Amino acid sequence: MTIRERSVERDRERFLAGDIPRSARPDIAVSWRRCSYLDVSADHISPRYAPDVDAEAPLIRAAKPVLDHVNERLGDVGLSFLLTDPAGRIIDRRSATTQLLSRLDAVSAATGFIFAEREVGTNGVGTAIELGRRVRVDGHEHYAEELRQFTCVGVPIFGADLRLQGLLDVTCVANHDNKVINFIAEQTAETIGQRLLAQQSARERALLDRFLAASRRGRRDFFVISDQMLITSPRAAQLLDATEQALLWEHISRLLMSSDSASSDLELPGGRQLVVRSEELYDGGTSIGAIVEIKEAPGMREPGCVSPRVRPLPGLVGSDPAWLRACGEVAATAAHQIVVVCGEPGVGKTAVAVAAHEHCGGGSLVVQDASTMSVDGPSWWIGRLRAQLDGEPGSVIVRHIDRLSPSAISCVTALLDEARAGGWRCLATAGVEVMALPAGNGQQRAVVVVLPPLSNRIGDVPALARHFADSRRLAPEVVALLLRMPWPANTGGLRAAIERAVATSRRAEVRVGDLPVELRTSAYRRRMSRFEQAELSAIMDAMSETRGNKRAAAALLGISRSTLYRKLEAAGLEIH
Repeated sequence: MTIRERSVERDRERFLAGDIPRSARPDIAVSWRRCSYLDVSADHISPRYAPDVDAEAPLIRAAKPVLDHVNERLGDVGLSFLLTDPAGRIIDRRSATTQLLSRLDAVSAATGFIFAEREVGTNGVGTAIELGRRVRVDGHEHYAEELRQFTCVGVPIFGADLRLQGLLDVTCVANHDNKVINFIAEQTAETIGQRLLAQQSARERALLDRFLAASRRGRRDFFVISDQMLITSPRAAQLLDATEQALLWEHISRLLMSSDSASSDLELPGGRQLVVRSEELYDGGTSIGAIVEIKEAPGMREPGCVSPRVRPLPGLVGSDPAWLRACGEVAATAAHQIVVVCGEPGVGKTAVAVAAHEHCGGGSLVVQDASTMSVDGPSWWIGRLRAQLDGEPGSVIVRHIDRLSPSAISCVTALLDEARAGGWRCLATAGVEVMALPAGNGQQRAVVVVLPPLSNRIGDVPALARHFADSRRLAPEVVALLLRMPWPANTGGLRAAIERAVATSRRAEVRVGDLPVELRTSAYRRRMSRFEQAELSAIMDAMSETRGNKRAAAALLGISRSTLYRKLEAAGLEIH
């Protein structure tokens, strides 16, 4: 061990004992402090595993021939090459040295494992991502004991928009004097970056050619889209208001995933109808995106007119048209009829019922859970409800009414009908099986309203997440991950995840690593639709190219500035 290596080892031991680093390089000392702040283990690493790496990802396709060539030329020289995504997840690994591969396996440095700094401490992958530039970590400079056997050089790889696309890490057995590894890492990463830029540029040129060709053919209301860019005709950007655009985006996403060429009608709020046609675009047999054309059906209102907005009920979050319509129907009906609010667990049935109570004027609020009748007994349960309704009228909500027996439902319905006649607003909640409450005259006495699940209004996820985070800011990558989730537990599941993340995070900003592990793992298994990816990517592309100038970014995208602001908000980005 050299004098330098012994000095670093002693410095690390002193730091772990609580002293200030003295001889460690500034980048390393700062990284150690970050790891200590994040409670990263210095004794044992256990990186998270995120499988289902996309073998056709642009970075992998760009890197594959480069890594093949370098490994063939270098042979067994004791080097390994780790390619990672922007989050530090290893997506490819190469080495011709069997012994080195065995060492890497022992510390889980293999495809699918995440080597972000907050996972395994100071290392060539995570620390280079944190700093955004080349980083070398030698032996005892690693925060974790298990990684001190390596020397690692990590070099970030950026795209044409200067956004991080991934990272190349070159690793060997710990050797402070090995300077060649720096050169190999830099040159290999640069070559991969050049190939990636060439790939991106070719796709962008091909898409722009398609856009210009469509313009020359007289198309007016259309846009060209890929997973990296969005080019919109001015008229298409102004044809719809924000609510209508959200509904259209969801519709087109389904079209693109179901067929190479599809045409269908889409009814918007207020009865307005669009004819939507999407067509897959190819360049040399490779799919590069799609062209989407929209037209108003004959007899509809003139373009540019904004349809009346339905305001959300008090205390509720979300602007999805189907959600707003359902909530509005609950509030409008509760004033004069019994309403049964149905939907999946966690969708917010009770919250909607309470919001309808506030919307209709408030007053007394009685909430009783029908699932407790089996414990309390029918007579006592109904007697208590009757006693609660013997007062100033307001709203009564019977939760889980579908859990009652048919005879109990008849009794509760009769009591609610009696209360309604006395001026009470009567609501009930039930599961996904739509209920028709019985009545003495054989007719349905209640109006049934079904709330859409969160998976059908995924565009509301950013607003809901920010609401649940309260005063804490969510990093853009957190919102992007949340948009990839199917949310089987609906709003309740989203709320629980955000509250856990807020409780875990020690920063003002909640980051991906603060989210529950099971959420981060499952998010990798659901790929965003082509349109969802483009919505998120196009915003960042334009903002990066215009250095944050929103007016210029809107002009670049061919949309109004107000539309850009809406998209920024939907992506979880702060607006200043």
